[in-house]
Amino acid sequence: MCPQPLQLRALAAVLGRDVEDVRVLAGSDRVRTALTSGGAGASPLCRARLTAGLTMTQLARKVGVGPAAVSRWENGQRTPDPAVRPRLAAALRLTPDELARALGNRAPSRADGALLRGLGQMRRDAGLTQRAFRNALGIGATTANLWEHGRVRVPVTRLTDVAAALGVDPETLLARASRPPSPSAGKRPLAALRREAGLTQRELAFHLGVSVRSVVHWEAATRPVPPTVVRPLARCLRKPLAAVLAAAALELPALAHPASWTPVQLPEVLATLRRSSGWSAAALGRRLGVAGRTVRTWETGTGTPPASAVRRLELLHSLPQGCLVRLVTEGGHADQVRRAG
Repeated sequence: MCPQPLQLRALAAVLGRDVEDVRVLAGSDRVRTALTSGGAGASPLCRARLTAGLTMTQLARKVGVGPAAVSRWENGQRTPDPAVRPRLAAALRLTPDELARALGNRAPSRADGALLRGLGQMRRDAGLTQRAFRNALGIGATTANLWEHGRVRVPVTRLTDVAAALGVDPETLLARASRPPSPSAGKRPLAALRREAGLTQRELAFHLGVSVRSVVHWEAATRPVPPTVVRPLARCLRKPLAAVLAAAALELPALAHPASWTPVQLPEVLATLRRSSGWSAAALGRRLGVAGRTVRTWETGTGTPPASAVRRLELLHSLPQGCLVRLVTEGGHADQVRRAG
């Protein structure tokens, strides 16, 4: 910005030069140009501002931007963000059509567009994965991430397409996505539990035997947490199973307290425990060293697991020691348990 007249005279006195020489040395004024000074060559937006009795700084404060942004609008270097146009029209006491005419018909550039920091939350609310959102718009993963984090403006020419992909109209898109997501909307319960446990995502992934990318998806709620991971996750985070289930938005099959189990319920208990862990009969059998069909016989009541398998089941399902062995013993298989022990 070129120095003000008083500043020019002060500089001229200090330098011992004429005021015009100092003006030439200071260079052109990029803010106060012919388009923004209110003369014959003033832009329509500048005239509207002066008609409203506002300086650039006053208008900028009303709209919520910097004075440099107002200068760029009046100089025709950029167009206002679609999200701030309603505030701009209200500050200038113009209708939307009058504001559009004041801004002229300049084609939008790459610098124009809307910062949509709430776009990611709107996408999740619409039930879309980022992949589905990208495919609907024909954009890459990097572009989608930059748009959703508000690091790059969504071009004006793509706002209609984005709104259609989310199932809303452009006005609703601008009204909702221009605001950053609320803290509660962006809250990640699993991430909070991990931080309380003093673990990084990489450390948690190592202990669970999964990739870091899986942990990132679980915490962002872009992928469900597999039931097989819930119990090990609770142990790693040193939290009750119920707290981890609530954070992961999971609900395991209802099962009564182990103290209330009876030998007659053993097949049902075994089947429910396996389903709550997310394992197939074959997957559980591999962990026990038996065939999947053998696990099926235990769950249907046509066979009874040996004591060694029962004890491993208690460990696999993180159950109190002896709660399953008791069912086998009370069911009339005490001799089998003693022989295996």
